[in-house]
Amino acid sequence: MKAYRCSACGQTTANGPGRCHCGSEAVEPVEISGCGTVYSWTTLHAAAEPFEKDLPFQIAIIQLAEGPRLTVRIEGARVKVDDEVRFVRERDGAKFFSLASGDSFSKQQV
Repeated sequence: MKAYRCSACGQTTANGPGRCHCGSEAVEPVEISGCGTVYSWTTLHAAAEPFEKDLPFQIAIIQLAEGPRLTVRIEGARVKVDDEVRFVRERDGAKFFSLASGDSFSKQQV
């Protein structure tokens, strides 16, 4: 999974390239593990027209192992706070994660 790291302050962000919060434009793409922990979640039962066909679906804010938080779609089994998740795929700009049961990811990495 791609993320972006600022060479001025070292901050990693999961959102697209641009300017870092520190003001630097020295942001470079980096590969990250794609592992994280659920910080918050909800199930959507209503959505904008292009997403109605997917209802209901779960979204979550996850804390990536590398530090940043990211809002993602959950695929497969439902998740709850503190569950470990992993990156599955990206579709139309949305990142999909799933429960990481059985993976070797450890909460101590977060």
